[in-house]
Amino acid sequence: MLVGFEHPLVACYDYGGKYNYSEEAICGGNISVNGKSITVGSCKDPSVRVSWDGVHFTEAANKFAFDLVSTGDFSDPPIPLKLACHPR
Repeated sequence: MLVGFEHPLVACYDYGGKYNYSEEAICGGNISVNGKSITVGSCKDPSVRVSWDGVHFTEAANKFAFDLVSTGDFSDPPIPLKLACHPR
């Protein structure tokens, strides 16, 4: 598990397969699998997934990245965002 994320390589939308991803299946769309039509939905808890659809990050993943950037953890020297833009 990566910082609270379950299965970081598995997309949130419910297609199936190793990574829950297919270029042919979009969330809310229909796809034929083994001759059976299924509607592609989303996972039950997107807050524990990194990828929404195999291409876009979930809100939880975007928040994780923002929190690192805004605290200065990714800058050298570490300067929190609230200090980087303050008036002199």
